[in-house]
Amino acid sequence: MIPPHDERLAPQHRMRRGADFATVRGGGTAFRGRCCLLLALPSASEVTRVGFIASKRGVGGAVQRNRARRRLREIVRRRWPRMPHHGYLLVFIASRAILTVPHQELASEVEKLLAQAGALEPAVA
Repeated sequence: MIPPHDERLAPQHRMRRGADFATVRGGGTAFRGRCCLLLALPSASEVTRVGFIASKRGVGGAVQRNRARRRLREIVRRRWPRMPHHGYLLVFIASRAILTVPHQELASEVEKLLAQAGALEPAVA
């Protein structure tokens, strides 16, 4: 029997410290979408990590901020096998539009932003 594939985003691939977010904000390249902004910082010596920001000013109250982060995290988690395991620090910053856009449109936008940053391999058909 084949063991089930763990689909979680492992703790070593999540960005948690404020200093890491500040590093990416200070030196990363911005890729703007309609619903979110992707800041990407190439870092060859580090394992690829991803973080999500949904501010009160940019998205809304706690429920809306949590929903925005959950939506982004799920889309990135599903594409994680196609992302390089070393070389990138990525931060997604949500905007208010993320709350109303359909899932497929948001997923397409996230894929487009990751591809522009060079952090996503093409899908195998």
